[in-house]
Amino acid sequence: MPVQRTTINKMKTTDFNPAMSQIQALRSENVYLHEITSQSMSRIVQVDTQMIAIRHELEQKRRGFRLMSELALTMMNRETDYRNDFVVVCRRINSALNMQRTILLAPSKDEEGVFSVMISQGYPSEEQTRLSKTKIRIDESALFNPINPVLITGATPTDYLAAFRKTLGLPYLISSPVLLHGELIGILVTGRTDEQMPFMPRLGRSDAETVQTVASYLAAIQAGHRLIEAENLANYDPLTRLPNLRRMTEGLHQILTISRRNGTLGAVLFIDLDGFKTVNDTYGHAAGDIVLHAVAQLLAGAMRESDIIGRIGGDEFIAVLSNLSSKTDAIFVAKKIIKTLSHPIEVFGSVRCRIGASIGISIFPNGAQNEASLIKAADEAMYSVKKAGKNDYAVADPESSFAF
Repeated sequence: MPVQRTTINKMKTTDFNPAMSQIQALRSENVYLHEITSQSMSRIVQVDTQMIAIRHELEQKRRGFRLMSELALTMMNRETDYRNDFVVVCRRINSALNMQRTILLAPSKDEEGVFSVMISQGYPSEEQTRLSKTKIRIDESALFNPINPVLITGATPTDYLAAFRKTLGLPYLISSPVLLHGELIGILVTGRTDEQMPFMPRLGRSDAETVQTVASYLAAIQAGHRLIEAENLANYDPLTRLPNLRRMTEGLHQILTISRRNGTLGAVLFIDLDGFKTVNDTYGHAAGDIVLHAVAQLLAGAMRESDIIGRIGGDEFIAVLSNLSSKTDAIFVAKKIIKTLSHPIEVFGSVRCRIGASIGISIFPNGAQNEASLIKAADEAMYSVKKAGKNDYAVADPESSFAF
């Protein structure tokens, strides 16, 4: 029996060792391949993650570029006021950048560091109502930095600008000041209430750069509207919105040039209201303003589309008529104006003010007349009417200072 066990032991050693070695080798090979596969999969996942991030950033940049081009078109359209343009911009931010809420804060004129909501987009109606009544005090200098927009994500500490985030209902946001020539005219804030892949990914630096650019566009839009307002103040009467003396002189110059070139007649009508001082003295300047506004509308209605009418100050108006067949046409318009202004003008609902008009007329072209001499001649003709009893017209003699 012992001999047999020895034989069996020898058989195990000689017959099974090669099999064990092969299994061990296979196991080692399997471990190695598993490690290689894991490393490869890790690299693939890493590359895929990077590609997703790159694709997301490129998509955000594409959205940003498209938004910029749309805003450029908005800046070219000056038919609306700047607030309406700002509303359009805030709406476009939400849709173009996949934001949920956008808000524009305006600084208070009375309290430094206090802001109110000028525009809010994406908020429920009850939230908009609350925000519209909320005064927001901002002391954090980061919100006023035009170089580095504020970027708050899930990685940002919860106590950073906590009160500001809570007030606006935006836990994740981007904020950039709107500056015009160094003056803070607003703070643009946009963001999301959630971070959830893939539709609500974490906000990034690319988003912040786009919002910063949008803030610059808002400043440019405001600058454009301020320029228009300045031009209007320089060229139009703020009460009646009619052209002022400067604008009327420019218009007269153009019409006079065309008349000389084409050999056609034109006329300047200098219109001074009769009885206007009595309206001011009796009912006050508010009533006087109502009368002037009504007169402006009546005069505009008495003109042809090719004619221009303006207010040059006080109760004085100028009309420039073009393409007349004779001076009789100018006289016809003067008579029409006198008749139109002879009807009482109602103010304050029940008060009726009666006024009239004294009109001087100068005909052009005639000799070396220019804009100033034509207006002066019509003015002198108007004063001759005043001296003769008012509420009439007179045509200036081109050869003298007298009217006939």
